[in-house]
Amino acid sequence: MRSEDSFQYLDMMDQWLILKQEGKTLERFFMSNQIKRIAIYGMSIYARHLIRELEGGVVEVIYGIDRNKVDEYKGIPVFGLNNSLPAVDAVINTVLWDHVNIKVQVEKMIECPVISLEDVVYGSY
Repeated sequence: MRSEDSFQYLDMMDQWLILKQEGKTLERFFMSNQIKRIAIYGMSIYARHLIRELEGGVVEVIYGIDRNKVDEYKGIPVFGLNNSLPAVDAVINTVLWDHVNIKVQVEKMIECPVISLEDVVYGSY
Protein backbone atom coordinates (compact mmCIF):
# COMPACT_ATOMS: atom_id res chain seq x y z
CA MET A 1 0.00 0.00 0.00
CA ARG A 2 1.32 3.44 -0.92
CA SER A 3 1.37 6.37 1.51
CA GLU A 4 -1.41 8.13 -0.45
CA ASP A 5 -3.55 5.02 0.11
CA SER A 6 -3.04 5.45 3.85
CA PHE A 7 -4.42 8.98 3.58
CA GLN A 8 -7.50 7.61 1.82
CA TYR A 9 -8.17 5.31 4.79
CA LEU A 10 -7.42 8.07 7.30
CA ASP A 11 -9.83 10.47 5.60
CA MET A 12 -12.56 7.81 5.43
CA MET A 13 -12.15 6.95 9.12
CA ASP A 14 -12.27 10.67 9.99
CA GLN A 15 -15.59 10.98 8.14
CA TRP A 16 -16.90 7.83 9.85
CA LEU A 17 -16.01 9.28 13.26
CA ILE A 18 -17.78 12.55 12.36
CA LEU A 19 -20.89 10.52 11.46
CA LYS A 20 -20.75 8.77 14.84
CA GLN A 21 -20.33 12.10 16.65
CA GLU A 22 -23.38 13.42 14.82
CA GLY A 23 -25.39 10.37 15.90
CA LYS A 24 -25.59 8.94 12.38
CA THR A 25 -24.85 5.35 11.38
CA LEU A 26 -23.85 3.57 8.21
CA GLU A 27 -27.27 1.90 8.22
CA ARG A 28 -28.58 5.10 6.61
CA PHE A 29 -26.74 4.22 3.40
CA PHE A 30 -27.94 0.63 3.38
CA MET A 31 -31.56 1.48 4.14
CA SER A 32 -31.71 4.21 1.50
CA ASN A 33 -30.42 1.68 -1.06
CA GLN A 34 -32.67 -1.22 0.07
CA ILE A 35 -29.65 -3.28 1.15
CA LYS A 36 -30.37 -5.65 4.04
CA ARG A 37 -28.01 -8.61 3.51
CA ILE A 38 -24.34 -7.98 2.81
CA ALA A 39 -21.01 -9.71 2.43
CA ILE A 40 -17.78 -7.94 3.31
CA TYR A 41 -14.62 -8.27 1.22
CA GLY A 42 -11.30 -7.87 3.06
CA MET A 43 -11.73 -9.16 6.60
CA SER A 44 -9.23 -6.97 8.43
CA ILE A 45 -9.55 -3.91 10.66
CA TYR A 46 -12.11 -1.98 8.63
CA ALA A 47 -14.34 -5.02 8.12
CA ARG A 48 -14.35 -5.61 11.86
CA HIS A 49 -15.34 -2.00 12.53
CA LEU A 50 -18.17 -2.36 10.01
CA ILE A 51 -19.38 -5.61 11.59
CA ARG A 52 -19.42 -4.04 15.06
CA GLU A 53 -21.25 -0.98 13.73
CA LEU A 54 -23.99 -3.11 12.16
CA GLU A 55 -24.46 -5.50 15.11
CA GLY A 56 -28.01 -5.48 16.41
CA GLY A 57 -29.33 -3.45 13.49
CA VAL A 58 -31.42 -4.30 10.47
CA VAL A 59 -28.49 -4.94 8.10
CA GLU A 60 -27.19 -8.50 8.34
CA VAL A 61 -23.63 -9.49 7.52
CA ILE A 62 -24.04 -12.93 5.92
CA TYR A 63 -20.37 -13.74 5.29
CA GLY A 64 -16.93 -12.34 4.64
CA ILE A 65 -14.65 -12.82 1.65
CA ASP A 66 -10.87 -12.74 1.79
CA ARG A 67 -8.11 -13.91 -0.52
CA ASN A 68 -6.21 -15.22 2.54
CA LYS A 69 -7.33 -18.01 4.86
CA VAL A 70 -9.23 -16.22 7.63
CA ASP A 71 -11.16 -17.71 10.54
CA GLU A 72 -14.77 -16.74 11.07
CA TYR A 73 -15.30 -13.51 13.00
CA LYS A 74 -18.14 -13.10 15.51
CA GLY A 75 -19.80 -16.16 14.02
CA ILE A 76 -19.59 -14.82 10.46
CA PRO A 77 -18.06 -17.35 8.03
CA VAL A 78 -15.30 -16.21 5.70
CA PHE A 79 -14.98 -17.61 2.18
CA GLY A 80 -12.16 -17.47 -0.33
CA LEU A 81 -12.63 -16.32 -3.89
CA ASN A 82 -12.63 -19.92 -5.08
CA ASN A 83 -15.77 -20.72 -3.06
CA SER A 84 -19.35 -20.52 -4.27
CA LEU A 85 -20.75 -17.33 -2.73
CA PRO A 86 -24.31 -17.20 -1.33
CA ALA A 87 -26.65 -14.49 -2.64
CA VAL A 88 -26.56 -11.11 -0.89
CA ASP A 89 -27.85 -7.63 -1.70
CA ALA A 90 -24.32 -6.18 -1.94
CA VAL A 91 -20.67 -6.87 -1.27
CA ILE A 92 -18.91 -4.12 0.68
CA ASN A 93 -15.23 -3.87 -0.20
CA THR A 94 -12.96 -2.65 2.60
CA VAL A 95 -9.79 -2.77 0.45
CA LEU A 96 -10.05 0.78 -0.85
CA TRP A 97 -6.71 0.99 -2.61
CA ASP A 98 -7.57 -1.86 -5.02
CA HIS A 99 -11.33 -1.37 -5.32
CA VAL A 100 -11.56 -1.38 -9.12
CA ASN A 101 -9.73 -4.70 -9.53
CA ILE A 102 -11.55 -6.35 -6.63
CA LYS A 103 -14.91 -5.16 -7.94
CA VAL A 104 -14.25 -6.76 -11.34
CA GLN A 105 -13.09 -10.00 -9.73
CA VAL A 106 -16.02 -10.29 -7.29
CA GLU A 107 -18.66 -9.35 -9.89
CA LYS A 108 -17.55 -12.39 -11.90
CA MET A 109 -18.50 -14.58 -8.93
CA ILE A 110 -21.76 -13.07 -7.67
CA GLU A 111 -24.50 -10.95 -9.20
CA CYS A 112 -24.84 -7.94 -6.92
CA PRO A 113 -23.28 -4.50 -6.54
CA VAL A 114 -19.74 -4.32 -5.14
CA ILE A 115 -19.54 -1.08 -3.16
CA SER A 116 -16.46 0.41 -1.51
CA LEU A 117 -16.65 1.09 2.21
CA GLU A 118 -15.62 4.64 1.35
CA ASP A 119 -18.82 5.08 -0.71
CA VAL A 120 -20.86 3.71 2.20
CA VAL A 121 -19.30 6.18 4.64
CA TYR A 122 -19.66 9.21 2.37
CA GLY A 123 -23.16 8.11 1.36
CA SER A 124 -24.35 8.00 4.98
CA TYR A 125 -24.68 11.77 5.48
